[in-house]
Amino acid sequence: MKKIFYCILISSVFFTSCKKFLEKTPKDFLSPENYYKTKPEIDAALTGVYDMLGKSGTYGRYLFFEMDQADDSYVGLSSWTQDIALYNAGPSDAKLALTWSNLYEGINRANVLLERVDQSSIKDSEKKVAKGEALFLRAYFYFLLTVNWGDVPLRLTSTKSTADVNMKRTPYKQVYAQIVSDMEAAADMVNPITNYTYGSRVTQSLVWGILARVNLKMAGAPLKDKSRWAEARKWADKVIKTNIHSLNNDYSDVFIKLCSDKYDIKEVIWEIEFNRLNGTQNEEGSLGSINGIGTSSTTIGYSYGAKKTTEAYYKSFGTGDLRRDWTINDYTYAATAPFARVPILATASLYTRSDAKFRREYEANSTKFNGTTTINFPVLRYADVLLMFAEAENEVNGPTTAAYDAVNLVRRRAYGVALGKATNAQADLTPGLDAIDFRVAVRKERSLELGYEALRRFDLVRWGDFLSAMKNAANEISTKAGTNSYGSRSGDNASSRDTVFAIPSREISLNHDAVQNNGF
Repeated sequence: MKKIFYCILISSVFFTSCKKFLEKTPKDFLSPENYYKTKPEIDAALTGVYDMLGKSGTYGRYLFFEMDQADDSYVGLSSWTQDIALYNAGPSDAKLALTWSNLYEGINRANVLLERVDQSSIKDSEKKVAKGEALFLRAYFYFLLTVNWGDVPLRLTSTKSTADVNMKRTPYKQVYAQIVSDMEAAADMVNPITNYTYGSRVTQSLVWGILARVNLKMAGAPLKDKSRWAEARKWADKVIKTNIHSLNNDYSDVFIKLCSDKYDIKEVIWEIEFNRLNGTQNEEGSLGSINGIGTSSTTIGYSYGAKKTTEAYYKSFGTGDLRRDWTINDYTYAATAPFARVPILATASLYTRSDAKFRREYEANSTKFNGTTTINFPVLRYADVLLMFAEAENEVNGPTTAAYDAVNLVRRRAYGVALGKATNAQADLTPGLDAIDFRVAVRKERSLELGYEALRRFDLVRWGDFLSAMKNAANEISTKAGTNSYGSRSGDNASSRDTVFAIPSREISLNHDAVQNNGF
């Protein structure tokens, strides 16, 4: 059973009636002043903050599909001519508006909880944990905002009035200072991951791991604060030194568990939950439905298979790398029952293959919806922590033994050393690399290990490689993909402005102090 929290909706009631009626004191009226008192009420409020992570505008779809369009894939929907994934959408795009509003709604819910939790009757230890989780989530929502929009308004108190809309965009550096401050405070307040048997809660391991990611971003473009490499190394190392986390011996099993309602907190440190309640879809996740291995079978689970791979990405995997045929499908499904697996011929075009990490055939529910799935999204895996440590260690101290050890742990799993499919010598990174070559190697390893997990565009932008990578992919697709050459549109359209997205027009029209990003 998934441990997802179910949100209690609280709304204000406005009365317009006679004076005598208004003199009555309502006994069942819910407002911030008479709510946030008991443990169930605090839990419900905290649930509301978490809830924003599972919307279509966040990890339900846009963050891993449209907003992570990079050089390792293309949108396999020829009918699409304009979209944020094609880098030709402007401020009026509805998807951008939804993601923006989802993130700020999460921030506001966190702010309300932080302002009200001390008035509750719950234990001080419980208040501390609730505050820590809310602080981290607020900071994480701001992290997603800055990654995708740059300078954004920084709101640290809840909205008190519908007229409270005018606020200037806060400089990028100031927002990041707040993110780091909130996350570092949260790290000392939340529980260790061993307090739970599931991976959807904010825990110390998670906060430390995301602090490593935040500091990597600060060390890269556009801030380029080189002092942050040491901070990234520090936080990743704290996760490693817990001795709680380890890699699953089988790469494919990581994703099978995410599909089939099973937890593996040693490997998957944070996952966003999607579930079904009373026979209906409770959250609108589309992982494995918009992407995945395409099929019209409702038995397997309908999938558009709409995120296609590129030849360059497929061929970047080394001989014997077991990740390739899990990340990119080597089979399709027959068109009729029993919808058996059909191996893809070696001569078939690589451009027909898909982002296939999340496969609905392993989805736990016997009845599967066409548009949504119950597959969980992995925001932070231990493999990512190891690679972040290796990247930061190299920038601080060069390609040390510790940096090599971290990368080689990931590579040995990739080549199946524990499964008897390779030896350490066959799997390990070339020894004796200098710092520059090691940097290239660890960046490639991130691409191979973390493909299609909403991190590729993030990495390319912070490395300063986004535009060149998109143009190279466009050139490859247009010259090699044949009937799928329409897939070059994202790279063809991409320009220097597209390291961030357009500020939604609704924000510009309501917030008179807002300023649009350059180029939109």
